[in-house]
Amino acid sequence: MNASKGLASRAVSVSPSITRVLANAAMDVDGLIPLWFGEPNQPTPQFICDEAARSLSAGETFYAEGLGRPYLREAIAGYMSDLYGKSIGKDRIAVTVSGGNALNLAFQALLEQGDKVVTLTPAFPNLLAIPSLQGANVVPHKLQIKDDQWHLDCDAFLETAKGAKVVLINSPSNPTGYMMPREDMQKIMSVLRERGTWLISDEVYARTVYDDKVAPSFLDVSEAEDRLIVINSFSKSWAMTGWRLGWLTLPPSITPIIEKIAEFSVACAPPFAQRAGVVALQDGEDFIRQTAQSYKAARDQVCSALLSHELVSCPVPDSAFYAFFKIDGVDDSIAFARTLIDKAKVGLAPGDAFLVGEPGWFRLCFAQTEQQLSDALTRLSPFLEDPEKAQ
Repeated sequence: MNASKGLASRAVSVSPSITRVLANAAMDVDGLIPLWFGEPNQPTPQFICDEAARSLSAGETFYAEGLGRPYLREAIAGYMSDLYGKSIGKDRIAVTVSGGNALNLAFQALLEQGDKVVTLTPAFPNLLAIPSLQGANVVPHKLQIKDDQWHLDCDAFLETAKGAKVVLINSPSNPTGYMMPREDMQKIMSVLRERGTWLISDEVYARTVYDDKVAPSFLDVSEAEDRLIVINSFSKSWAMTGWRLGWLTLPPSITPIIEKIAEFSVACAPPFAQRAGVVALQDGEDFIRQTAQSYKAARDQVCSALLSHELVSCPVPDSAFYAFFKIDGVDDSIAFARTLIDKAKVGLAPGDAFLVGEPGWFRLCFAQTEQQLSDALTRLSPFLEDPEKAQ
């Protein structure tokens, strides 16, 4: 008997991650260069690992406070205040078990069945699935390509957002690398404030920018009790994807609601990971600068190679570590990605996973070594030159 037969739940109706399905099927392919997942290729810096080891040796293996250890909340508040040049108090900070957990907590705090959530696409699939699992009606609004760059028509987006309970924006963006200008943030924040609409801003790539210290943030254009929740994570900026540590910046009045929900889901983040988080914030600026430089070089290497092919279009990203590109002549991105795994031994994420709306799009994570990228691009070249070889 199949125990799931007849099961009716939101989880059943939500589609699985296309990228995860492809990756799981190909994890053991010999010689494969995997460029589908979004994470740095290097391990966590040693000084961060050493602090976690010290914490474990000191016996910090017990439950912690639901909102996070006071020392980490204070460190995050100080880091955010310095970064954005405005006072952000500890009462606005909630430590979470990853950025994904932060998104779940935020949506659980805000949503009721049937609420409208508007977000930008192409989008990281989790951003679409998480509110759907909360029973929301997720309405996508597609970014445009203008002058070979991703672009948002602010007025059209705000029209789509009418009647929404929540607007979700990911900037800098996965998968496009789109970075919203501060003036657009100002306009969106002003209109949503007037409407009483909640804004969840996923800013986990805020430090993964090439030509500045930090990306524009909705924190720049908001007040403490605006209906704004900002999502952050230690995963990308400090190469801590496996640590599962993130945080929320909240209006102080809803921090207790987040604490309550966290108690009923994960209880707390591991205390030794929180110790490591403090050291990452305090001593990690050199690492962030160095990785930003290496990502910029990798971006230039990858985009130059992709754009050398007549059938490839690739808006050059301003942030994050992805090339999101289109191959003309590909009519089934998932099938093409499977063939690339088999014939080129390169793993790409098909654009279907990001609700791009047309075939031929792929995401390549270039947070790799120059040699790995060179090998991958050499293997891909024949299929970019003549896509029929993979169809």
